[in-house]
Amino acid sequence: MQEVFSSEDAQQKTILGRIRALIAALVSHFPLTGQGSLALILSAGALRLFGYGSMDLVVFALCLCALFVVITSLFATVIGGLIVQRRVIRALQNQSTSRSGYASFEAGYFNSTDFSLVAVRGLPLIRINWQIVSPANIETLNEHRRDNRLHETIIPARRGKSASITRRFEVRDALGFCSYSWLATQPFPHRTLPRIGAYKAITLQRARVMEDGLPDNGGRPDGDRMEIRPYTPGDSVRDIMWKGFARNRQLNVRLPERSVAFDDKACAYLVSGVGDEAASALARLTLECGLLGDDWRFGADTPSPTGTLEYRSLEDALDAISASAMTDESRFNNRTSDSESYYGLDRFIAATRCTQCLVFASARDSAVLNKLAATAHSGSCRLNLVVGVDVLGRHTPSASWQKALWQESRSAPKSPKLSSTSDLTALSQCVESIVLVDRTSGDLLKISDLEDAILG
Repeated sequence: MQEVFSSEDAQQKTILGRIRALIAALVSHFPLTGQGSLALILSAGALRLFGYGSMDLVVFALCLCALFVVITSLFATVIGGLIVQRRVIRALQNQSTSRSGYASFEAGYFNSTDFSLVAVRGLPLIRINWQIVSPANIETLNEHRRDNRLHETIIPARRGKSASITRRFEVRDALGFCSYSWLATQPFPHRTLPRIGAYKAITLQRARVMEDGLPDNGGRPDGDRMEIRPYTPGDSVRDIMWKGFARNRQLNVRLPERSVAFDDKACAYLVSGVGDEAASALARLTLECGLLGDDWRFGADTPSPTGTLEYRSLEDALDAISASAMTDESRFNNRTSDSESYYGLDRFIAATRCTQCLVFASARDSAVLNKLAATAHSGSCRLNLVVGVDVLGRHTPSASWQKALWQESRSAPKSPKLSSTSDLTALSQCVESIVLVDRTSGDLLKISDLEDAILG
């Protein structure tokens, strides 16, 4: 019975979703705006009640003028929208054929897409405007320049990578009574790199990734044969010092010194999570400044678990950083059974066989910090964690009289960074080292500095 009820609920949800989509499509194609619909209803109602009912000539003339303005705006908007739509289709086709290769943008700054339209001058009473709706989180500015064209300028809010751009074009009359809008998708391969901000080149990355060559008791016996100790059962006969045995009749062996050889292969990885823009900017700065040396391996979390695990060129690594941004952040907040497919650090370590890895991560995602702790506990690789944060301000405690006067201060949400601070403290005991860098100021921070911090 429960299965029957669940199937019926699923069917009802599907039907409701289709009805909502149909209503949304009809509303989006309805030419009158809320202001225009209100003007049409009021003018028609006043004409019916007072113009014809009471034979008020003043109201009759005013209502006719209002209806004439609304109907004229409606026809001008629809006809002008059809004409502008043909221009837009031609402009998008011309730009798609003339462009070759990927376009690269910078998050948080003005970027030109080289898309422009001729400003509408011959069509009266109408204005044209458009916004980019996919990818999301992109602010679109249409600048009217001296060449009588509208040039598109965008400000991406975060990094990303996409093969197309979807714009919503809108033709609206000057009074705001009518609107004609449509969606247009253009093949436009592009990537958006994270904003570096106030970050400075850190000179510690290579030292953390590379081995220092000093003797280590836990290292492999690859050093010089400098260790001398008494013979124990199981030692090789070749290691016995026979000349010393001939002098003093004591069996001693000479073994290689346990040391860690200098590793020229540097490994770095970017773990995606909530609030990972600052961490991705750190990874970009490290790669562009060549802080990993000449021979390095880079990896990043991507939505596809079957993608490439490691990258060895700068362009491929920057593409991986852009593609590591999730298009739907709610999937980070509600990770369930497919969470392991996005966390690829374990697969990266197994593929590269690295013994030490530089990891860039966020301080706001508790799930990611717990997975990093599990990887560090496994002992497959020593992790050096670099955490990027955006400190926007500090929490100031409110006085008792302020809490009594303003009730909203009581219900103000607490900073979600307190739980992350405890997670970072626990993680710092598992990894080799942990460094926190603020993208807003470029300063190095301590874990205790995040207890009352407001992070972006």
